[in-house]
Amino acid sequence: MKQLSLAILTFLSLFYCNAQNGQLSGVLLDKSSKGPISYVTVSIHNIKDSILVDGTITDKFGKFTLYDIPLGKQYLLICSFIGYNKIYRNVDFTSNKSINLGKIFLKTGNETLKDITINAYSNPIYYEVDKKIINVEQMINVSSQTAIELLANIPSISVDMDGNVALRGSQGFTLLIDGRPTIMTSSEALQLIQASNIKSIEVITNPSAKYDAEGTSGIINVILKKNKLEGLSTIINCNGSNTGNGKEFWNYGTDFLTSINKRKIKFNIGGQFVEKNRFKDILQKRQTNVEDDVFKIEGNGIHRNFGKNYGFNAATEYIPNKSNFLNLSVNIRNRQWNSATNYFFDEYSNDSLINSYENRERSLRDFFALSTSFSFQHTFNENVDHYLSITSTHNLYDGDEDVQAEFFNLNKEFQGGYRNTEFGPSNSTRVSLDYQYPLGKNSKFLIGTRADFSLSRDDQDAFEFRFSDFQYVRLDSFSTDVEYFQNVYAGYSIFSGEFFSKIGYQFGIRSEYTDRWIKLTDNSLNTEIKRLDMFPSAHISYKIDNKNHLRASASRRINRPKSWHLEPFIAWENPFTVRQGNPNLLPEYIKSFEVGYIKNLDIGSFSTELYFRNVNNIRTRIQEVYDINVIIKRPVNAGVSSAIGIESSFNSTVKELWISEIGTNFFYYKIKGEIFGSSLNQETFTYTARWSNSFTLANDLKVQFVSNYVADVVNVQGIDKGYISFDLAVKKDFHDGKVASTLQIRNLFASQRRESWVDTPTLYSYRLATPRWLIAALSISVKLNNFNSKDKIETEEGFEF
Repeated sequence: MKQLSLAILTFLSLFYCNAQNGQLSGVLLDKSSKGPISYVTVSIHNIKDSILVDGTITDKFGKFTLYDIPLGKQYLLICSFIGYNKIYRNVDFTSNKSINLGKIFLKTGNETLKDITINAYSNPIYYEVDKKIINVEQMINVSSQTAIELLANIPSISVDMDGNVALRGSQGFTLLIDGRPTIMTSSEALQLIQASNIKSIEVITNPSAKYDAEGTSGIINVILKKNKLEGLSTIINCNGSNTGNGKEFWNYGTDFLTSINKRKIKFNIGGQFVEKNRFKDILQKRQTNVEDDVFKIEGNGIHRNFGKNYGFNAATEYIPNKSNFLNLSVNIRNRQWNSATNYFFDEYSNDSLINSYENRERSLRDFFALSTSFSFQHTFNENVDHYLSITSTHNLYDGDEDVQAEFFNLNKEFQGGYRNTEFGPSNSTRVSLDYQYPLGKNSKFLIGTRADFSLSRDDQDAFEFRFSDFQYVRLDSFSTDVEYFQNVYAGYSIFSGEFFSKIGYQFGIRSEYTDRWIKLTDNSLNTEIKRLDMFPSAHISYKIDNKNHLRASASRRINRPKSWHLEPFIAWENPFTVRQGNPNLLPEYIKSFEVGYIKNLDIGSFSTELYFRNVNNIRTRIQEVYDINVIIKRPVNAGVSSAIGIESSFNSTVKELWISEIGTNFFYYKIKGEIFGSSLNQETFTYTARWSNSFTLANDLKVQFVSNYVADVVNVQGIDKGYISFDLAVKKDFHDGKVASTLQIRNLFASQRRESWVDTPTLYSYRLATPRWLIAALSISVKLNNFNSKDKIETEEGFEF
């Protein structure tokens, strides 16, 4: 009840913002009778990728008006109704803010109008001035996956064996969901989102001054689906897949999105439930050198990840007039994320076997997340370039964790164990104010301020089983409570505009003041930081012609330590591994530069980007010897890293039946630093490649085959071995697209092995994780709506199906 009350109060008190909009209107008439046609579906789409931007239906007089059209682009208008030919029109909002198309005539039969332009090609990747946008709706091989599995298919992004996401080789990026931050780790937040709910992924490697300066490699913004068409609609997705031998464990899930759109008011409500099971075989070896003695352990076993995710989300938009916009939303998620592992170990001392035993580990994690937002925007004199917006979001995150490791001899007799518990809530609130003023026809000035307030608490307790008490006993020296406060106050200003319709520019400066305080059970370890930083940014683009574009950008950024990086207490992960934070960590400071070329082809596009990134105070997690056959993992500032690379993407369509997309990233990576007199210097040349082929066969049957290759990459103490993976998907639509079924096979040739090792003068550690089985998943999607059914709309008897 306490959490529910907090959700309701927060839901009613916070606010969030929307972008500027243009307006399109017209009237649909029958070409023969010249009479109006009611309930015609009218929609506009991006020309580049065919993504739906806005839509409605005509009234009883045949009239329609669309209000939610971002300016500065060209769009494709589509008008369709049963028994009539579709109408296609290009509409240009690059210089217009309001367009009235007048009378549009629909003709019965199968003729195609001659005075229209039809763009059937849809690019899977397209570019804006400061971002790369990936159209997820075209990726049929991901419908049963979570967002974190989806990202493994995205250029510039990689995912390691533990589900950690990296953007251009760095895990220090900022994750946004619909433009809003989350208090959870990126991995946790992405595990809660189904790929079937995602519209597109925005990759911003050099964000402007308007965005937070947080993040080493930039921003990943996940854009969720929202229905734009006026009326009532529901989309239901269900999926199931095998796990293991298919007899004991399965993966399954379902989600839905219902939309009610009525001109000035739009309401979306959705929910999801997912149960996951994943198995992989683990092989590990470790050698620790203590003085003149050499100790080794060798182990193998099976690791299982399992759990349930369920959630609810709702959002409403209200547009009372052309000058004001209100938005209110809430998102509630709960996740039970568990794991169980059975290892068999052999332990050696100077090559002599001294012990053999079984280790049983289990982790129970239960997380609750609440995100709410409310926004208001006002435009002055109906000028969408002159506006004031107020934005606020609130995130609540509460998690409990219970990790236990017990070991047995080969006769299954209990030999002892460790247990570690951790719980505590985290809260963050963001409030911002933005004001934009047009300086002329082609230039704007944007100024804003933002305040972020965050508080988290962790109560951590460690236990050891004592046979004298025959129970787990709390270890005071390994148990600590910590409170973490961090407030960031920011202000920014941006000048942007265009010269001669060819040269675009955007220059900005952002200042951020950090106020951080860490309070521990041991007051002598309390730390406090007060720091002011400046972050400039610049973006320049040059339009050579309609098909060739150049762009360049530069920015300075920061990557602050997260609360779990700073916690100084020691926690046992298993009998051979402990972890510890570091309250003395410094933030990473990043300088980033990019130069890019984009060419729009008649049947595709090509792009290439040359980039350079320098990171000071690079933060990484190292492994060291803690005790005999026991290692400790902890984060440190390891020095300076540099990366220079070239990233390219090419996609093409062959006779509208075959879409091929190739993405590559070649880069040189160097680390220079040391800790406690030990060198951490490393360098490597590495690359990643992705090749996707999509085929449209007879009877609207679609097939997609995707291959990913990741080469070896170094870390400060060793190497993460490369791997190759193959995925296959087959999709078939039924009932005029209202029902779709997709069969997916992931890790098709069982080649997705994840291998890594650490090699230092006192420690050698090797780990190999191999998925035990490939995964075959079947997904069913059902669309219910009343967009084209006049009788059912008027009588309200139900959905068209």
